[in-house]
Amino acid sequence: MGHRANLMIIREGNYSLYYSHWCAITLPSDLFWGPEAAVAFIEQQEPAEGWLDNAWAEGCACVDLDHRQLLWYGGEDEHYEIPLRRHLLKMMQPLWPGWTIEWASSGILDMAAYVGYPVEELISEVSRTITPLSLVPESRDGWVRTVASVVYLDGELRLYPVQSELEDYLLQGPSLVELLNKSEGSTELDLNEWPKETPDQGFHLDLLARTIDIWYAPDAGTLLQQIRTAWPGWTVTDQRDQYESQIRLTEGKLCFKMENPQELTERLTSHLLGSHSSPVDTIKEIARLKAEAGEEIEVNPHALVDEPQDIPLDTREQLLRYAVANMAG
Repeated sequence: MGHRANLMIIREGNYSLYYSHWCAITLPSDLFWGPEAAVAFIEQQEPAEGWLDNAWAEGCACVDLDHRQLLWYGGEDEHYEIPLRRHLLKMMQPLWPGWTIEWASSGILDMAAYVGYPVEELISEVSRTITPLSLVPESRDGWVRTVASVVYLDGELRLYPVQSELEDYLLQGPSLVELLNKSEGSTELDLNEWPKETPDQGFHLDLLARTIDIWYAPDAGTLLQQIRTAWPGWTVTDQRDQYESQIRLTEGKLCFKMENPQELTERLTSHLLGSHSSPVDTIKEIARLKAEAGEEIEVNPHALVDEPQDIPLDTREQLLRYAVANMAG
């Protein structure tokens, strides 16, 4: 159990690396309150024994005091919902004046590259079985995880709202093309007709130009390199979280949901002003119940350490009011 993260502070050209077993999902509220509070939070975590690899790191944060840059990723809904994440970064900016705030789209690998640590040492090779999978559109009451668009050899465009992740389709390589069924796709797609969940990834496959454009919300790690390897002779473009690129590539035939900024502010406000519930208490209770039942349980000592961001509620309310009043439109 855990939500592991590496945290870093850069001062005078040197970095200090820290570890938290739990803060990956709380990083939005840990970092929101400005550089001074962020540094104080990071420095109360455990000094890291080493770097997490890309399989274990669910979050990271690099506070570069020399260049006034914040590089990070983490959270829960923010990790998968691009409009919510963008709104959060806009809300943060007034409390980080003069700073550049950037999302680490490749996760811990971006943080390693930022400080010149060998990225290859943090890559966890995961073997996977490639299973044939075609683009089968979801029904109106289904859950759409990925939006796929295909330009066929006759120049016609088809759109497919599908459930699996883009890697499940694209790591098949060109054999995916043999599975495509143009008749199952739509000439236009309005995602406002689907349930509230917003897709967190998508790809545009142009069979004529032999190009693939990919966008995604979760950290991608080495996925882009894997896809490029699977599609030799094709041009694979990393659009990061720019889902608007697919609107452009489909010439407006794809319509995403329009998010209400006020609703996004309210969601983030509820999260930022919420109380902290320590997971350590849960771990201890589970261990106690197991012991009473005569079962042995070994607890990772790091799981018993939780040092949350500790800013009084009235201070958070004041800072949040300032941030909302001064965020860019």
